[in-house]
Parts: sequence; structure tokens; C-alpha cells
Amino acid sequence: MKRKPIQWTAWCILTCISVASVHAIEIETFTQPYRSVDVPAAEMGVLEEVLVEEGSRVSEGQLLAQIDDRVLRASLEIAEAAVRATSSQRAAEAELALCEEQLRSYRELLNEGNATQREVDRAETNYWQATTRMQTVREDAEMRELEQKRIATQLANRRIESPLDGVVVRIEKEAGEFVSPTDPVVMKVVQLDRLRAIFSVPLSRIHTLVKGQQVPVYVSGNQTPVDATIEIISPVADAESSSVRVTLRIDNVKGDLLSGVICRWDLGGSFRD
Repeated sequence: MKRKPIQWTAWCILTCISVASVHAIEIETFTQPYRSVDVPAAEMGVLEEVLVEEGSRVSEGQLLAQIDDRVLRASLEIAEAAVRATSSQRAAEAELALCEEQLRSYRELLNEGNATQREVDRAETNYWQATTRMQTVREDAEMRELEQKRIATQLANRRIESPLDGVVVRIEKEAGEFVSPTDPVVMKVVQLDRLRAIFSVPLSRIHTLVKGQQVPVYVSGNQTPVDATIEIISPVADAESSSVRVTLRIDNVKGDLLSGVICRWDLGGSFRD
């Protein structure tokens, strides 16, 4: 049947719209911090001071808060004094040297016939006892050094440091509060120089994606796309939604992109390797 010009035009438009709807798929999600860490205290105790506030930018290893460590500092001084004490070791060394010399002398006298075997045996026993006491002194010194290291480690654990370069977004405990093993989190730090966006991509489009591929996304209604990198493509599909979880990494060194806002990905758009 021959179509009229107007009917033909309408049919072409509908056909183009139908084809475009098949190929253009836009999916949405929300941006989120690249890393989010609940910073805990490794030791329980009273929080002595909090050195940052919400919104503070911090660097990895920076001191964020301090748990009261006065008792441990005193214990460390005692342990260091015990490590420095050498009087018992010098006495044991002198006794060992004397017993060794006596044993040598008795053995020479025995060879010359001027000492008995019993005297030599007694000298050997004294030398063995002195050797044992010397070993005990050395072991005690090692234990004191280990105790010093243990206390120093406990002191270090009472320093709450940032695990990453980021921003403090929440303070859970204030100075004067008790930090317990059942509730150790002191604050939350997030990494924002990179953002993450996790999409559910239809199975029909997953074959076009590869790890490391760059794709354009639109963040928070911005009409200018930004480059994102495919970081993870889940090896498992969701049977209910017929989709695959795909994680994108969005560089945000300038900090002009917000976390927690809408991020759109046009799967019909151009892809870049």
C-alpha cells in the first residue's frame, strides 16, 4: 500500500524514536567517597583531646586524637630505667670469670698432683652455676627490653592517627569520653580527591565494557561530562534486575565534584579506551 507523504514522515519519526530508545540507555546512581573509614582507637581509655573538627582536611599519619597515656608514660620510664640497669649483669660476669679461673687453676693443680678430683668437681659445679646465673641475667635483660617495647607500642596505639588523606566528616566522641572495645570508633574520615559511582548496567550492554575503559558521566545535573574510569565489573549478574554491578572511579583532585549527588551515565554515549 502506498503511504501518503505526511504518513510517511510520521512513520519515519516514530521509527527513529524507537531505534533511539533501543540504543540510548541512561542510568543513575549517587557519587560516594572513594574510601570511607571509621577511625577506631586501638586501646581503651579516656579521650584526652580531639585535635580536629568536622570538615578538617587531614593527611595520612596525622594525629587526630589522643587517649590519656599518663600511666603508660610513667611505666615506660620505669621500663627504660630497668633496661639501663647493668649492675646485676656486671656482677654475674665477674662471678663467671672468677669461677672459670678457679676451675682452670684446679685442673692444673690436679695434673701436678697438688689437688684432688673432688676439688676439681666442686670448681666445675661452681662454674656451671655461675654460667647459669649469667644466662638468667641475660634472659632477664631481654625480658625488660621486650617489656619496654610493649609499653611503647601501647603508647603508640593511644595516638589516633588518620589512615588516609581526606576529610573528617563526623566526630563520634569528644574529649573526656571513654573509648571502649565495644564502641571504639572516634571519628569518620573520607577520601574525596577521588569519587566512586556504582551503577547497575543492563546485561545487554555489559559486553561493551572493559576494566580500565574511560567513559563520560554527568555529575549533579552538570551538562559538561567528566571522565570516569571503569574500575570493577562484577563477575556475577543480578538475576532479578538482569544487570551487572559496575564501579566507576572519578578523579576529583580539584574538589569541585560533590559526594552524595546524582551521577548519570549515558550508555549510548561515546566510550574511550
